[in-house]
Amino acid sequence: MSTTSSSAPAASGAVAANERIRALVDAADGTWPAAEYEVLLLEWAAALHDGVDEAA
Repeated sequence: MSTTSSSAPAASGAVAANERIRALVDAADGTWPAAEYEVLLLEWAAALHDGVDEAA
């Protein structure tokens, strides 16, 4: 049970990062902001990784 509660903040962080990625993609107006996208992907991956470490 504690695994679920400890991974909840990481899951919340991953969801928030995913929403920022969606907003960036939606706002891309024919150009691809690759550098910004890469930063957001790293934030998303870090949030997921934190959840894996906490669950372990």
